[in-house]
Amino acid sequence: MNAAPCGGRWRNEMIAIFPQLAACAAAKDTEKLAVMVRTQFGFTNPKFDAAELLKCIGVETEALPLDCSGNLLVRDEKGQFSVIALVPAGLTRDVRQFRLAHLLGHFLLHVQGGIADGNYKGHGFREVICPYARYVSGTAAAGFKSIPGDEATAEDLADDFAAAVILPRSLVAAAVAKGADAEGLADFFGCAPELVNRRLVRLDLVKQSKPEINFSGMARIREIASRLERSPGTSSRK
Repeated sequence: MNAAPCGGRWRNEMIAIFPQLAACAAAKDTEKLAVMVRTQFGFTNPKFDAAELLKCIGVETEALPLDCSGNLLVRDEKGQFSVIALVPAGLTRDVRQFRLAHLLGHFLLHVQGGIADGNYKGHGFREVICPYARYVSGTAAAGFKSIPGDEATAEDLADDFAAAVILPRSLVAAAVAKGADAEGLADFFGCAPELVNRRLVRLDLVKQSKPEINFSGMARIREIASRLERSPGTSSRK
């Protein structure tokens, strides 16, 4: 169990904003941001709990019957912000973890800075493609012409953050240096081997056997998503 400063209490009345995290997010350094947020909230256990971290930050989470792959809803009531991360009910643990970590990435990278400086004007993000399926397939959102450039960049950054917070680079590299394989890493970090395999490729810790998939990888995304849930998609800012 992670020893988080929130003490396991639900603190949805207060969104935690830390200048160091906001500055790191502004620099779009997802690797460093993942380490900082784990450290800031005391998540030292390799087996990461995305829902618990969101709770500590002050972001509520809920699983509901949805017509999309998830929502990050941001409400501003006269300067008092409340944020909730919604995911479809019935997701597997691995997909739910990545989905919540992805939504956490959106909050840290694309919402908290605006809240901190009083300039946030959005209402959140709506996911219509499974971020987990997109990531493990090797398909970048930036490869889809139908997604505007700024939105695609935001999706790719949130995907990278999710992978980094679940599988921190330094811990993964150290384990690989000691001879750990994908199955061993998956067991150590409490996640799926397919996520480990993609992370290892992204970190250049293994050689990739085939070129990175881009737009043509949509079939692969649908294949993975159909195995995981009934609603596939791509995400767009609301």
